[in-house]
Amino acid sequence: MPWEVKFDGAEELQKLFKKMEGKGLLSVAKMSLNAVANEVLNESLEIVPVEFGTLKNSGKVSRPQNTAEGLIVEVSYGGAASQYAEIVHENPNARHASGKSYHFLKIPFDKAKETFADDIKKRIVFYMRGRG
Repeated sequence: MPWEVKFDGAEELQKLFKKMEGKGLLSVAKMSLNAVANEVLNESLEIVPVEFGTLKNSGKVSRPQNTAEGLIVEVSYGGAASQYAEIVHENPNARHASGKSYHFLKIPFDKAKETFADDIKKRIVFYMRGRG
């Protein structure tokens, strides 16, 4: 169920990552990106539908990768639940327990993209102050 998330400030954030890479600070940028991705996963775990727990237990965050497009991290569900993860995610007519929802990954992503660039920048500043 891959899709790409675009948000305001993405170009500015990628420029910041490139600048940090040039100063040997890529690990700080990766830690910051990973922290925000884990917050998205944790929020999704609160609303992912649970019947047997296989889908919920398959949620994960990949290690941030430095690519030609910039830093990339993936938040995903699948593994043993890969045959039905997308079906559960996209079906608005499925019945779920109270507090659980289809779009269990999209909802936290949409919430995070509002402040994503600022959150990453704040984390980078926090990490850098701790190193100095």
